[in-house]
Parts: sequence; structure tokens; C-alpha cells
Amino acid sequence: MEIIIYEATLRKFQFVSAANLETGDHKTSCGHVIKSSGLKEWCKALLDEGGFTFNCPKCAKEWPWQEVRKIAQLTQDECKSFEEQLNRIMKPRAESYKKCPNCRLYVQRMDPEKLCVQCLPCSEKSNKTIRFCWGCLREWKNPDAQSNSCGNTSCSLTALLLSCDTIDDQASPVYGCPSVRACPSCEALMQHSGGRCPSVSCPSCHCRFCFRCLESFGHHRGIQAGSSRCCIVERQELTGQKVASSHMPLYNEAELITQYLLERAFHRERQRHSQARNVHLQQQGNQQPGGPCVIF
Repeated sequence: MEIIIYEATLRKFQFVSAANLETGDHKTSCGHVIKSSGLKEWCKALLDEGGFTFNCPKCAKEWPWQEVRKIAQLTQDECKSFEEQLNRIMKPRAESYKKCPNCRLYVQRMDPEKLCVQCLPCSEKSNKTIRFCWGCLREWKNPDAQSNSCGNTSCSLTALLLSCDTIDDQASPVYGCPSVRACPSCEALMQHSGGRCPSVSCPSCHCRFCFRCLESFGHHRGIQAGSSRCCIVERQELTGQKVASSHMPLYNEAELITQYLLERAFHRERQRHSQARNVHLQQQGNQQPGGPCVIF
């Protein structure tokens, strides 16, 4: 039996013969056996070089990240550090790579014009074709794989919530949040105006909530000791099951997407004049009529 060993000092793999499996030996999904010792250094070296796939050194078959974490015996802190680095590497490739909503493995889209994408690992595991929508990251329900609609409700709006830019103004109380949020009460889409308070008031249903943690005003989630800021909740998906307010206007998906693109272009232009904007906000008391948000 051949065992794969990573020599961290030499920065290369070696293949040795052994009669039996020993402690620390793991049989991988491709059928080969590898020792866990040294694999942490291999993961770090690969990520430091900008790599984002982990392939068997014997047969070149890609190992899922879930499997790599297990055989390398990474701690929770090491997993968090490596995954943050992996996400930074994958960010510029967002147009070509996304995680399958089922197995959470990265999938490459070969045709940039198609919304329907097949996940090969899921398909092999279930012995049937598993597809998902590239836009809203939900199961593909349309029988026509060439269609520009996946068959799920509010596909383009959910896609907007999942792919919008992240707020990069470090002085903003909502720094690091998606630039577009859905009201947790009626699911109307809105943006934060840039004021000092992280809370917003939905002009549709008048629900006031935190743009960071999405909790109702005064009930923040995940505030850590020594910090005045709550946690940032992950990007949302529209359910279409929220009870709409009688004041909530009907919206057109195409118009909302166009409005967002215009808002994003305006935001980038506004960043060039951030210093003048901050002075203006101070003069105005950092408040705008109707609450600190911009609704679509």
C-alpha cells in the first residue's frame, strides 16, 4: 500500500510504501491514502500562492474543501482563517465561480450567458442531474435549461441581494454590509443613506430595523464585549411569503435592477468627493427626511 506524505520542510509530496494503515492515515475520496501531518502547511502554502483548489498529488482529482478540513485536522480557528483567505482569493473570480447551494463546493460557469448551471459532485452523488440558478442560487425548476428564468419567484431580486456590492466606506456604521437589504417585515428593497445610525425605517411598512443585524430597533444581535456594534447578518434571499403592508407599492423587477445599477454608479462617483460629503452630512446633522434609508 502506498501512502502520500507532505514534507513541509521540502515543500513537496513523497510516496512511501506501508503494510497497514496507521494513526493519522486517511483514505481520501479518490481512493488514495494520505497522512494528516504536514497538510496544514500545505494548505497555507497553496493559499499563499493564490491557489484555491486542493488536488490529490497522485491522481490530480480535486478534493472538496470539507474533506481537506477533515484530513488536515484543522482547528476551528484555522478553518476560519483559511476560509477567509479562500474567500479573498475567490472574490475576483465571482463572475466565473460560485458555491453550489447544496454541497457548498465551488462550481465554474463555462457559459457566461447561461443561468442554468450543473453541479457535477451533486449529480454524481445523487445519480441524477442537479442544476441551480447562477443568479438566485436556488434549485433550477424550469424544464428548459436554456431559459433566462429559473422558475423561482423574484429570481432577479434575490440575485440582486446576493450579488450587490459591499459597503466599503470604513467611516460608515454599516461598513461591510451588502449595499442592498430587504425589509425583514415586507421584503421591500432599500439602501442605507450613509447617516451615522445603522437603523433604517422602511417607508413601505414603517418597520424600523438595523441594517447590520436586521433585528428590530433596540434589539441588536451578537454585540460582543467591548464593542458597540452588532454582527453583520449574511445576505438575504426573498421568500415571497412576507405579509405586505397596504402601503407597500407594487414593483417591477427590471426597474429595480436598473435603479440599483444607477445607484451603484452614483455611489462610486460620490466616493470621489467623500470629504466634501462628510462635511455636508455634519452640517445637515446626518439626518434625512423619512428615515436614513433609500427605498427602491
